[in-house]
Amino acid sequence: MGPGRLAQVCWTATTGLWSLAGRTTDREARRMNRIRRALQWLSGRRARLVPAAVVVVALVAAGVGFSLWRGDDEPVPPAGTPTAPAGEGPVDMAGRAPLTGVPAKDALKRPAVTVKISNTPDAHPQRGLGDADIVFVEPITGGTTRLAAIFHSKLPAQVGPVRSLRPMDAALIGPTKGIIADTMADRWVLEYVDRVADLDNLGSLRVPSGTYRLDDTRRAPNHVFARPGELLRLSDRKAPPSPYFSYAAGLNQSTAQRSGTRAASVTIAYGGSATATWTYDAASHRWVRAEKWSPHLIEGNGQVAADNIVVLTAQRDTSFPKAKPTMTILDVFDASGTLKLFTGGKVVSGRWSKGAVNEPFEFTTADGKPLLLTPGTTWIECALTTMPVQVR
Repeated sequence: MGPGRLAQVCWTATTGLWSLAGRTTDREARRMNRIRRALQWLSGRRARLVPAAVVVVALVAAGVGFSLWRGDDEPVPPAGTPTAPAGEGPVDMAGRAPLTGVPAKDALKRPAVTVKISNTPDAHPQRGLGDADIVFVEPITGGTTRLAAIFHSKLPAQVGPVRSLRPMDAALIGPTKGIIADTMADRWVLEYVDRVADLDNLGSLRVPSGTYRLDDTRRAPNHVFARPGELLRLSDRKAPPSPYFSYAAGLNQSTAQRSGTRAASVTIAYGGSATATWTYDAASHRWVRAEKWSPHLIEGNGQVAADNIVVLTAQRDTSFPKAKPTMTILDVFDASGTLKLFTGGKVVSGRWSKGAVNEPFEFTTADGKPLLLTPGTTWIECALTTMPVQVR
């Protein structure tokens, strides 16, 4: 049997096996086309080893794919092994931490714990912040920001200083369906968050004495520290969060690296001392943060650093009649806007959209494709559209 005839036989066997397996997806159609092209190429070669090569290609492509088939959707990957995406799509999150995309050795079955953290100058250095998976920076009044730090991969012993809730915490943290730690808030804010957000709000006045620690070396109100382990013990929440973002397999596959332009720094002009600058550190491939008045420091853990920086701009939300005129609230659900993603020394522009309060953000490129972050820590700087953002 000549190489051409042998290639035809192998192609028939290949398509038969896939047909028996019921594989009719676009992905499998593309895979069979690649097999067919390989067989056509091999059948045209005059080398004596070509017939054997044809058989190997066909059997490996068809037989192995068939043996991995389990029924309805995809082949079963080895247990606990993250699998890279086909082409340029998001990485498969199996075996990865849901809030960082980093491969996880152990299953992270606990819920996420979010802590509201003061960010005024006298709150620095903050405690435990370096272990957060995701951090949202929220403008709360003119020249003042507050942090919502989400912990899941790691749980530090203490986090803080802890401060009060704001209305936009419902939309930012609701998608985690976990626990939130805070020093309470105005009654209307508490009632709103409790009503709309799928969260276990374990504020400082809702838990037994000792759950939060008072540090007498710090001045009030920046002297309250949460203990995430205690909050987990008190909560009836048990489920881990769903993935919040889409990730590439690694830095080089991220959207910013593939499509972005070079950037050395970005400054978000919140106003006053809250104006923040991120600077790219080529040695670590990470971004480091500074406030207008000082590097942003963590107690005993150096300067704040992150793998992804998202600068998200939104309109002001004026739908809360009880909000004081000085309170800044961003319109971040049932809304959309623009963003900039900074990863690995590059920046790419995109868009964000968000449905209901407890639905996650969707980050996309200008042409609607998923915006892929590099696995690691992500900070989201939430800014009003009127706040200047300067990229250098």
